[in-house]
Amino acid sequence: MDTTLFSLWKSIFTTLASYGNQGTRGMERLSWSEEFMKAQHTLMEMTQKEGLASEIDAMGNLWVTLEGTDKSLPPLYIGSHVDTVPSGGAFDGALGITSALAILIHWKRTGFAPRRTVHAIGFAEEEGTRFGLCCLGSQAISGELKDRDPESIQKGGKSLAQWLREAGLSGNPFQPRLDAKGAFLEFHIEQGGTLEADGLPLGIVSAIVGIDRFIVTVTGQANHAGTTEMKLRHDALAAASDSIVALYKRALAHNRKYVATVGELTVTPGAANVIPGKVVFTLELRSETLATMEAAMAAFRQEMGRVEKTYGVSASIEKLDRIDPVPMNDHLMEIFEKAAEKEQVPYEKMPSWAGHDAMIMGRHLPTAMLFVPSIGGISHSPKESTDDDAIKKALSVLESAMRSLGEGA
Repeated sequence: MDTTLFSLWKSIFTTLASYGNQGTRGMERLSWSEEFMKAQHTLMEMTQKEGLASEIDAMGNLWVTLEGTDKSLPPLYIGSHVDTVPSGGAFDGALGITSALAILIHWKRTGFAPRRTVHAIGFAEEEGTRFGLCCLGSQAISGELKDRDPESIQKGGKSLAQWLREAGLSGNPFQPRLDAKGAFLEFHIEQGGTLEADGLPLGIVSAIVGIDRFIVTVTGQANHAGTTEMKLRHDALAAASDSIVALYKRALAHNRKYVATVGELTVTPGAANVIPGKVVFTLELRSETLATMEAAMAAFRQEMGRVEKTYGVSASIEKLDRIDPVPMNDHLMEIFEKAAEKEQVPYEKMPSWAGHDAMIMGRHLPTAMLFVPSIGGISHSPKESTDDDAIKKALSVLESAMRSLGEGA
């Protein structure tokens, strides 16, 4: 393992972490803020001094390029996001972009010239903090926003176009920039506890999970809480609770296959002395396969049928939306596996249960991701951290895989 590369990464990471650092209140580097733009300019200037071509595009994404020797080969893209959530952690996104920059600088200093051109990208607005829309930076360069007007994306009376102008950015922020024959890699903290629980330093992502969201309405009969005996009740909350417990138990029995969450619940009429007549709750399912999500929903519908008979209620289920799973590219995963074996770093294949820029890029390019453990499974928090030894091992795997791809693999 190259300690020089790790030391270089640590230096770049520490520099980036100085922007938006609020001490015990965590990291706050929101897209297009003064701290965000200072960070992007610092990284751009740092890499330019190393002889790399660097620029910030009209969306605020950072681009750092090491030109390849064979222009007939499609490029390799690697990166992650520079923005954070409010009071977030230092590693989310930052680990990936600083690692990519460290590898390119290391190659430049040691005289390694890849055959492929390699672009490192520090994305803006992955977190969706400004408008509730995630991964705007990667959506912009991939062409997914090319028909949108930046003035039309607004929140709180302020448009994206206004944010960009105030950040000193100009030009078309939605200009597509990807070569469709290229490939994309992302290195990220897991943001969960699976790797730590399994005692492994590295995860090779198999897919970014899909998401199904529903609204479930259970209708019973509101009535007097004192005078209505138990066997005569049509209690919507008791029925909803039974279905939610059944949902939870089935998901637990299928651990790591899918997750199920009820995050919002409204009870009507909502009085201490009235039997609940109506309950509305959200249901979210996540899995790396559509078949698993559909099977989970079919099982829940069966449970709702049982609940209707048991409690004398009626139920309806409305589908809100679906985000399809994004499988990672088999060839790129195999290159990561070979690199891990070469560097003698143990790993496991696993889905990503959260969304990332790789989710957007994977809709347009062959894509792969690496994970390192999050200590305590904590992320989006000032307590977010990852062990140096795990990062050192993952860096060696990432560099080895990038070198193979850079040579045309």
